[in-house]
Amino acid sequence: MNHKKYFELMDALNYGFDNEEKMIIRWDNGLLIRCSSITGEYETDTEPGDEDYIGEYAAAVGDVEVIEPGVDESVLIYNQCIEISLKCMPQKIMLEDGTVLWETSE
Repeated sequence: MNHKKYFELMDALNYGFDNEEKMIIRWDNGLLIRCSSITGEYETDTEPGDEDYIGEYAAAVGDVEVIEPGVDESVLIYNQCIEISLKCMPQKIMLEDGTVLWETSE
């Protein structure tokens, strides 16, 4: 995933959604969720010791309701939240009405 596409994802989460609506998010492992809140973008330290460390932005979605379970445990749901980051990239994000906010082209 290139960084431009990742920043487009963060922008979609920050500016394409308000907490009055619900989002539907799908991951490559088949997990499909409905969620109704988002923390907004924040910076996390992934591996600051690496020479090519650039920092990482993430966002957490909350009030997660599983619509379809994934085929594995690669997406962690903790306290009804999922952190979306470079390590946990969704495949598609849309509003409940079907409006696509972001999807990967890979």
